[in-house]
Amino acid sequence: MKTFLCTFLVILILICSCTSQVDKNSKKFTLQGEIKGQDTGKVILRYMPNETNIYDTVKIINGKFVFMGKIIEPTRAELNGGNELNRVFVYLEPSKMNISLSKDKFSECKMTGSKTQNDFDLLNKMEKPFYERTSILRDQYIIITDSIKNSKNNSAKIILEKKAKEIEKLWSQIGKEIGKEIDSIQIKFVLENLKSFLTVVQLNMLEANEVISLDTAKSFFNRLDNSLKKSRYGKFIAEDIRKKENIRIGNQAPDFKAIDLNQQTVTLSQFKGESAVLLDFWASWCVPCRQSIPHLKTLYKKYHSKGFEVIAVSEDINRKAWIEAVKQDSTGLWYQIPIAEKYAAGPSQITNNDIYQNYFVQAIPVTILINKNGKIIYRHVGYSKESEELLDKQLSQIFDK
Repeated sequence: MKTFLCTFLVILILICSCTSQVDKNSKKFTLQGEIKGQDTGKVILRYMPNETNIYDTVKIINGKFVFMGKIIEPTRAELNGGNELNRVFVYLEPSKMNISLSKDKFSECKMTGSKTQNDFDLLNKMEKPFYERTSILRDQYIIITDSIKNSKNNSAKIILEKKAKEIEKLWSQIGKEIGKEIDSIQIKFVLENLKSFLTVVQLNMLEANEVISLDTAKSFFNRLDNSLKKSRYGKFIAEDIRKKENIRIGNQAPDFKAIDLNQQTVTLSQFKGESAVLLDFWASWCVPCRQSIPHLKTLYKKYHSKGFEVIAVSEDINRKAWIEAVKQDSTGLWYQIPIAEKYAAGPSQITNNDIYQNYFVQAIPVTILINKNGKIIYRHVGYSKESEELLDKQLSQIFDK
């Protein structure tokens, strides 16, 4: 009983300490708003000042409302009046702010008192012409698909379906081109606004999505103000840089100790000097991940006897879905390790935490090939016939020569 009480008191002290530290660093904000065309109702403000989402609901009285709270730094927030038309994302700051909204047109809001929001509006203005190009095709596609649903003429349907496929193909092609243009705009914004809080947010997105290289990310990050480096997003970037350094081609792969599907302990170091290891990051819900499995089976059967091992690292939160996928694909022949079962409970509760803490994986599938000396010799994101050929070449160089 005494042991339990002492443990409980220690935990309580730690919680209170952390809470007081957050409160100590927090500053007050006030957001005063008005909505044209709506005198009553409710508005919800959702924001995350630390690791917890806050949902604050206030009444609209005579078309006006007020939110008050505490945040540590500029924080992205959602204002929601009940539907998609009455929904907008803004940046709060520890200050007095005002926002003007119109019913069913929240996206056209005008906000003052937040420099980060001003920068956000500027970036949106720069990107808007590119998004408008895709919106025209999107609207055409919606009109045609609606016509297909409502048409009773089979001949007309065939013509419309052909047209829909043409627009969809063009939409996809232009979307990729515009995506590159928008990436360029965001990179330009980062370089020209090194003191803006929005810059550290955008830099986090660019490096996390691997739009920019590791060396470029490090160069940009080193030029930021120290206050931005110490911000929440700055810490995200620093952590991503550390993980990316871990998995550079030519580096020694970080060791890990994990529990697999059969409740057996698996370490990367147990294969060093004996086997080449392919880490395959996947999930049951990931279509390209599942599409890559037949080819991976072929490689496994071809090289396993020569010292080729596969460790599949699942990002499934649903354990049953993960196990069912392993059965359906008959991939129990190699090691199966879960990583994200307990993700909802927070990063500290991640299953097989060594992998989560030391390997950078933003999108799946990701394959990392480690040679018999424990060095990373290949990394690829995504799946295609070209990626199959690249992996074939790497394994051939190890085992066939």
